[in-house]
Amino acid sequence: MKKLQLLTRLVNRVGGPLHARGLLIWGAVLVTGVLCIWQQVYATRLASEIEELQHRRECLRTEIGFLRMECVTLSSRERIQEYARERLGMRHPRPGETIRLGDGTISRTIRPGDLAAGTDDAQTNG
Repeated sequence: MKKLQLLTRLVNRVGGPLHARGLLIWGAVLVTGVLCIWQQVYATRLASEIEELQHRRECLRTEIGFLRMECVTLSSRERIQEYARERLGMRHPRPGETIRLGDGTISRTIRPGDLAAGTDDAQTNG
């Protein structure tokens, strides 16, 4: 009995005729339903966007891997030497040739063993 009395008091406090209260409840149910549907649509749209971005990320990772491989290939020592020889007309200096760097303060004569050794000392020591 007490529950019924509490429910009756609660309904009486809302005020207005019973018809208006019913419309208010139906309006609240309708708004709640629309919000739930909107939330589901929005969540589905976000999930689709996340999936698209993940696919794009994988494509970019694949492209980065390809570009790294191409960079290694293009910067290989053999390819650079071939490019310098064929397109720029460069060659290794012959024994006895003098190399001058900058304003001519550093110069030296290349010995026959310097080129064969392939050390950095052969290029930098004076």
